[in-house]
Amino acid sequence: MSDEAPLVAADELVARFVTSSGWVRKSDQTVKQDAFIPYPYPDLSVTRHKGLSNDQLWRVGQTIADARPATLYGRADVAAEQVRRQRLQVEARPVPENLNHASITGWPPDKPSQKSFAQELAAVANYVSKPPPAVS
Repeated sequence: MSDEAPLVAADELVARFVTSSGWVRKSDQTVKQDAFIPYPYPDLSVTRHKGLSNDQLWRVGQTIADARPATLYGRADVAAEQVRRQRLQVEARPVPENLNHASITGWPPDKPSQKSFAQELAAVANYVSKPPPAVS
């Protein structure tokens, strides 16, 4: 952990925005491990719920999806405490376009080693589908 990246509180929820339909099982709407594998990057980007309304959180997710460009399908919510149980950390790393940005750090460098961590995170994640657009 770096001095400029404080840890996120254990009871805080973070959202991994789901931008691939293949990251969620259609049969039971559970999250697959692929949503949590950072490879080829050293860290996994997430967004803290802290201080955001549900609408604001979805707007952040849509902005992230639009920047790729990708489709926003939903989000996988997990408590920082669950991340730490995998011997990983959640560090606050705000960026101008997302002040609640954080990173899950401490991953092994290779994808095969990351899979067991990702499976555990996916197993405790709560999937939330993107709400339908509001009707004017």
